[in-house]
Amino acid sequence: MDQANKLQYQQQVEKYLERNKVYHIFEDLLKSLIIKKPDDPIQFLINKLQEPETKKIFVVGPPGSKLRELSLTLADYLNFHIVSIGDLIEKELSKKSELSQQIQESLDKFQYVSDEIVINIALNQINHLENEKKSYIFEGFPKTQVQGLALQKEGIIPDAFLILEMSEEKIYQCCVKKLETEPFNKLNNKEDLVKNHTMEYQLNLKQVKQIYKNQYFQVDGEKNYELEDMAQLLKYKLYDNAPKRALRIVVIGPPGSGRSTLAKKLSSKYGFIYISTRELISNLINKKGTSGKEAFEKVSKGDLVDDRIVNALIKERVNQTDCQMQGFVLDGYPKTEKQLESLNELNIQATLMVIIDVADDIITRRLIQRRTDPITGVVYNSLDEADKEVRSRLIIAPNEKREVVQLRLKRWDDLKQLIDGTPKYASIIYKVSGENSKENMIEQVCYHLEKMN
Repeated sequence: MDQANKLQYQQQVEKYLERNKVYHIFEDLLKSLIIKKPDDPIQFLINKLQEPETKKIFVVGPPGSKLRELSLTLADYLNFHIVSIGDLIEKELSKKSELSQQIQESLDKFQYVSDEIVINIALNQINHLENEKKSYIFEGFPKTQVQGLALQKEGIIPDAFLILEMSEEKIYQCCVKKLETEPFNKLNNKEDLVKNHTMEYQLNLKQVKQIYKNQYFQVDGEKNYELEDMAQLLKYKLYDNAPKRALRIVVIGPPGSGRSTLAKKLSSKYGFIYISTRELISNLINKKGTSGKEAFEKVSKGDLVDDRIVNALIKERVNQTDCQMQGFVLDGYPKTEKQLESLNELNIQATLMVIIDVADDIITRRLIQRRTDPITGVVYNSLDEADKEVRSRLIIAPNEKREVVQLRLKRWDDLKQLIDGTPKYASIIYKVSGENSKENMIEQVCYHLEKMN
C-alpha cells in the first residue's frame, strides 16, 4: 500500500471510529481502568460497558453571585441531579454536633470552612451519587487546591468544570452583598473581611484552574446571559463535536504569522500536547552538551539548526506517552524538505496540516518591528508595547534582522511550494489567512477541526 492509499485508509478508519463514538468509549474505559485498577480488568470493562452513561459537572463562582440559580437551571435543563456544598453544610449545621460548631465558627467570621470538613462532606455525597450511577451537578466544590487534589485522589474526574468568572471589583461587590445578609450583619471590620475574602477566593481559584486546566471552561459572570443559553452552552461542552481521538496536527507558516499562538490555542482548547521546536531547541541549548553547543551556534547566526538534531528532538518527544495518549500539535515543524520527508520516518501521520498564509511584505513589517528583552525573553511587537525602563535594553533578535527575515521567507516559500506539489498531503491541508485577527484565524481552524468530526 503506497503512502497516499495508506493515509486515505487511515482517515476512513478514524472517521468510522469517531462517528460511532469509539474513541469516546475507549477514553472513558481507559480512564476508569487507570483509576480503579481492578484485579480482573476484562470483567471490569465488560461490566462498565453495560452501565448507563453518566456525567459529572462541577460549578464554582464567587460568593453572592448567581451560582445557585445557574446550577438549578442547568440541572433542570439537563435533567441531572443537583448537589450544593452550601446545602450540605447547612444540613450538617442542623445536627448541633461538635463538627457543626466548628463550621459555625468559620461562618461567623466570614471564613472558608476548613478543607478537611468540606472534603468529607462532599465526598460522602459524591460517592453516594457515583454508586447510584446518577449524572449530577455539584455546586460550590472544589474551591481550593486541597479540595481539588482530594477529588482527584478519589478518582473523580469532571466531564465539565464551569467557572463563573468575574472581575476583582465585581467579586468584591458580591462579597459585600453577602455580608449584608442576616448571619453576618453584626460583624465588625466588614471592609477588611471583604478584601481578605476576595483575595483568598482569587488565589484559590487560580490554583484550582491549574489542577483542572484541561477540564474547566469559564463564562463571563458579569454578562446578562439568559440562563437557558448558559445551559445550552454547557450541553455543547458535554456533547460537542470536539475531537476525542489522539489527533496529530501540524501547524506551519512563515515567521511572525501567529503560528505559535494558534498551536497553543488548539492544544489548550482540546487537550492536545503542545510541541514547539523552538522550546525543544532552547532546552537542548540549556543542557550545554555537544548538540546544544552546535544548535546555539546556528541560532545565534539566525541559521536553521541541523535537521539531524531537530528530527531527533521531535522523535523523542512525539513518542512519549502523553503525546500518544492525548495527541499533539507540532508548532513549526517541518521547516525544510528533509524534515518534511522525515514525517514518515518519524511515523507522524498527520491528521491535519494547517498552513497559515501571509504576504511577505506583511511578515517583513511585523518582524523588523519586533524587539526582545534579553533578560526576560519577552517579545514585544513594537517598542511602544514595552515600559520606558525596559525599552533601552531591548534588542533585535538575530533571526529577525531584515536580511535574515528575507532568507527565512525564501525557505518558507520553497517549503510551501513543495507541500502544494505533493498530492498525498492534499486531503489533510487546511489553509487559513494570517492577515486577519488572531481570534478570527483561531475560530476558523477550530470550526474546521470540529467539522472534520
